[in-house]
Amino acid sequence: NQEKEKEVKGITDETMRIFQQYDWPGNVRELENTIERIVIMKGEGEISPEDLSDRMRQSPGDGRAPFRVLIPPDGISFYDVVQDFENDLIVQALEKTRWNKNKAAALLQLNRTTLVEKIKKKQLDRGDPSDD
Repeated sequence: NQEKEKEVKGITDETMRIFQQYDWPGNVRELENTIERIVIMKGEGEISPEDLSDRMRQSPGDGRAPFRVLIPPDGISFYDVVQDFENDLIVQALEKTRWNKNKAAALLQLNRTTLVEKIKKKQLDRGDPSDD
């Protein structure tokens, strides 16, 4: 901001997730250049996914979400990682659709009943009786 005399205030959580999941083939230099370009183009406000290149916003060509967990030397609970990832996907879809379960199920390519069962089992419901 100071170098370019801009007023970008921050970055959305969704954009940060995209940054964290992106492969960064150019490493730190590519990250620095990307942020500089976005700040120049954006000028002010908060950086959102719409400010990123199509390449960064898109999942890999096979349609799967980019996801990589580094296994620590002492191991990791496969079940916990899978459950955390599934919970995160469900909550993202619900938030993106303002908790509309039909639309969230469509985003996740699930049957609505399957999504509702998962929400109940995982206790992810936000507790609003009008949600159903």
